[in-house]
Amino acid sequence: MIDVMFVLAKEEGMKKIKLTGLFLALVMVLTACGGSNNKQGGDQEGGQAAAGDSSTLKVAVAADAITLDPENYNDVYSESIMAQIYSKLMDFDSEGKLVEDLAESIEQPDAQSFIVHLKDGVKFHNGDPLKASDVVFSLKRARKSTKYAYIYEKIDENSFETPDDKTVKFKLTEPDGSFLAALAHPAVAILNEKAVTEGGDNYGKNPVGTGPYKFDSWTKLQSISLTRFDDYYGDKAKSEKVEFRIIPEANNRLIELESGGVDIAYEIAPNDVKKIEENKDLELLRKMDQSVHFLGLTVDENGIFANPKAREAMTHALNMDEIVKTVYQGVGKVATGPVNPQIIYSASDQMKPAKYDPELAKKLFAEAGLKEGSHLKLYVNDNQQRQDIAQIVQAQLQELGIQVDITTLEWGAYMEALKNNQHDMFIMSWNPSIADPHYAMYSPFHSKNMGEGPNFMFYQNPEVDKVLDQAIQLMNGKEREDLYKKAQELVDKDHPWIYIANGEQVVGTRKNVKGLKLRASTTQKLAPVSKD
Repeated sequence: MIDVMFVLAKEEGMKKIKLTGLFLALVMVLTACGGSNNKQGGDQEGGQAAAGDSSTLKVAVAADAITLDPENYNDVYSESIMAQIYSKLMDFDSEGKLVEDLAESIEQPDAQSFIVHLKDGVKFHNGDPLKASDVVFSLKRARKSTKYAYIYEKIDENSFETPDDKTVKFKLTEPDGSFLAALAHPAVAILNEKAVTEGGDNYGKNPVGTGPYKFDSWTKLQSISLTRFDDYYGDKAKSEKVEFRIIPEANNRLIELESGGVDIAYEIAPNDVKKIEENKDLELLRKMDQSVHFLGLTVDENGIFANPKAREAMTHALNMDEIVKTVYQGVGKVATGPVNPQIIYSASDQMKPAKYDPELAKKLFAEAGLKEGSHLKLYVNDNQQRQDIAQIVQAQLQELGIQVDITTLEWGAYMEALKNNQHDMFIMSWNPSIADPHYAMYSPFHSKNMGEGPNFMFYQNPEVDKVLDQAIQLMNGKEREDLYKKAQELVDKDHPWIYIANGEQVVGTRKNVKGLKLRASTTQKLAPVSKD
């Protein structure tokens, strides 16, 4: 999903040494100023509990959800909440293995046919029993989704059969080697048809699922509260309530964790890692994830980066090793390709980063029409690391005579601005909800997704489209691997992304928090988590 986002090259003379020191000082100042007068830690409206409430698990997150409707979301902050509310036919366990969830079993008589047998005793949060008709409704809805039709449009909607309330049969119009894994995607969380119909346009604010927690309340930009669902079909949630507190500033999330205002804090800033490690009351959890953090370049025909030489110039204009070391301070590692190395068929280990060469960059910029004094619009959300990266990008390009105007927005406004193509550049990350090369490549780089996250580059290449469309029809094997590696090479030559880093989940908890096992996804499951 969209969101979230680390060796100095040899110094080249005293100017370079001074500039590096400036960058380090700049990041220190920015981090120190990261606080806000709007301290989002104490009790607030929306059901926030007192700090000493042992029945409520309090979690600090960096941004608010946009919607709790699985069909309409496309961001990790919404997904983090929905993971507690909804269940799917399939899921991934904490080790990344595909397992049955609402499905007791799924048969595949052939490459295009599926027979789903549902678990007994499953109830929705409104008390309705799970029925085969709810599964049909959910899959048909996903098939027509403006955001996820590209995954589910191969479902033959005329093929559905429900011989009883616990069995669903359907077919695909053509083979899809990733479809079983696709049934674990949050977009096909199984919905209660009655609740969705009655909710109408407001359903995303009043979700009804079958998960371990049910929705309680939502105060925008402040908190989202969930309550344990005692009729959950699986192991009951350990905590009676979960409260997500929206605290954009990393410094404030740490303060709340230190004071006991929250029990868990996501997206710990690199410069806060040591503080947690040295605090006897806290624990630090780390796990490399499947993301690629990147600087996206708008490549549509009206954009500055429509000229491929301007994009090539960017690959040489930024000292990414220096940026990563300065900002991330040992968290994650420098990225070299469009697919994270932890995902099968990634070609990143065979790709070499472009050489930092400011003189070549100046030459290419000039050939592309970007002369000294040209302005570029760089958009970021209110994430401290991304703001720090933006400041360093601004400083490095200024040395080449290119002026960078930075706009910082709250997450929801940021996504809207990118969709409306108001930017020349933006900083984001892509961590696919399914660890498969199809999902790593299709959303960012297929032309069908232009203007949808994370393809806010408005990127299209007919050859890339063709290769991706061929690869999805194949089961895992050499032919599928070759196609996905070819697609990565084509994208790499086009430079719609300037790779920054492969990310790492860094989460802080109070010492009394038990049962949190980090996943490589940015979405954590909180039902097994409790506190002493």
